[in-house]
Amino acid sequence: MNTEINKNSDEVVDLVFEAILKNRLKPGVRLSEISLQEEFGYSRSVVRQGFDKLVDSGLLQHKKNQGVRVACPTKEETIQIYEARQAIENAVITILVKKHKNQELDLSLIDELISEEKRLHSTSQYDEHTKLSCDFHLTLAELCDNKYIVESLKPLIPLSTLAASVYSNPDSTFCSYAEHNDLIQAIKSNDLNKATKSMNEHLDHCVKSLDFNKPIRARSFSNIFS
Repeated sequence: MNTEINKNSDEVVDLVFEAILKNRLKPGVRLSEISLQEEFGYSRSVVRQGFDKLVDSGLLQHKKNQGVRVACPTKEETIQIYEARQAIENAVITILVKKHKNQELDLSLIDELISEEKRLHSTSQYDEHTKLSCDFHLTLAELCDNKYIVESLKPLIPLSTLAASVYSNPDSTFCSYAEHNDLIQAIKSNDLNKATKSMNEHLDHCVKSLDFNKPIRARSFSNIFS
């Protein structure tokens, strides 16, 4: 496989990831190969390879004669996404508590993310707050220094964002900032049981904050890359 093509296709993957995390790409939206080719100068083969990787990860769906669309998780898929996240992020907590006990963990970046999340929580900058909340979980995984954990969790975070976009409940009082802060304090206390419980309760609350009875809107072509 051509290394340069593979590198560029990874850039396509990152572009779509970022657009989902920032709520610029919504569930069910059809993507255009031509838009990415024209906007960023990628070849058709690079864009297709990037799309193939995103299809494999579950973030995009491809149907014959219908093109490529952003995934729209069902209720069952959403529950499975969070079950997978719980399994992976429990492992993250186990590693981080051990590293903190051994004074091998620098949480300064996480503390900065929480401070910024607190600031955004009191504003109407929903998209920025969503992106920051996703960054929090990915940064925790990266602090494990285990690429397999990071790569396992990475597609699940934007899938969670897509699920939240579909089933968001405007009446929910769920506050990710407060629970993120509690989680970090639990890690700093070196109490594995407390930290694991905090993570599990947080992920459970993420699911419970969703409204699975909401009608799903059909969405059309997206030109965010053009």
